[in-house]
Amino acid sequence: MWFGPPRSCHAWQAAAGLSLSLLLGGSLACTTKAPQADPLEQKLTPEQKAAFEDYKVEMEVGRNMAGRLLGYYGSIDDAKLLGYLNQVGSYVASYGDYPDRRYMFAILKHESVNAFACPGGYILVTMGALRHANNEAELAAVLGHEVAHVGKRHMYDALKRMKQKDIEEAALKKRQATENDPILQLRQRPEPLDSSAAGARLATYLTGKAGVGLSIMAAAAAGMNMLTEKGLDKELEYEADHEGVKYAIRAGYEPRAMISFLKRLEENNAKKVKNLEKTHPPIKERREQIGKLLLTLKAEDIIGASGDERFKKVKLKFPKPEAT
Repeated sequence: MWFGPPRSCHAWQAAAGLSLSLLLGGSLACTTKAPQADPLEQKLTPEQKAAFEDYKVEMEVGRNMAGRLLGYYGSIDDAKLLGYLNQVGSYVASYGDYPDRRYMFAILKHESVNAFACPGGYILVTMGALRHANNEAELAAVLGHEVAHVGKRHMYDALKRMKQKDIEEAALKKRQATENDPILQLRQRPEPLDSSAAGARLATYLTGKAGVGLSIMAAAAAGMNMLTEKGLDKELEYEADHEGVKYAIRAGYEPRAMISFLKRLEENNAKKVKNLEKTHPPIKERREQIGKLLLTLKAEDIIGASGDERFKKVKLKFPKPEAT
């Protein structure tokens, strides 16, 4: 049963009132001074402090990655459209396995069909992905997939498992790709310096050794290489599909929405499929995996909402596609 409009949460309120120009600024790249110690932190156990520090590093890496994506693609800054996206995304996330996490959803100014989950809860969806969706249920399933990546810490844990040498090599590949692409050079923003405190924490949590001095920029660049070139392990993508579909179903959406989204993409957008499958398993395999999940969930007995009417109204606010 669907209980009407998505309920708001702190993530939507914060994101709706925060301009994307701020996201492109220093806060994303962690250039601000380290905040004063919170008295509450002093009451934490050593285990809690370690978990808290780890989370702060995750946020710093994610902010930097999100800033890079926004700086490269550009952003859609329509407040109502952003509010809607954050409302749906936060609503789906509230039915996930990590409801206490906070998420920020933004729209990339690009007509490809894609979405990116950066560590810490920064989720960016292309304008092309929004146009491709037929209804709110499909959008909810796509956002659920990205929410699952963040909640399961797929990207961040993958970075933590990498050796320092591998992270530096991945960062170098990303820099070389930028140097060899004149368009990328024009759109790439200069990289600000790390703060020493953030760099020290990153060295500790990503390499297991204090004092290595691994930069946040290198970790973010390695993460970008994973997002746009290498991709995550296919089993992690299947897991994100499964979990995202379950989150959307719990939120009251139509169970087969993700299958419909993927099938239409496979049938009608061969060029865009090639771009997506560069970092994801083949769409046919993803649909098959989701189909097996729906059988176990007895989805044929679940009545979910598609959100057609509301999504049609939102589509009227979509900007005109840019010439490609």
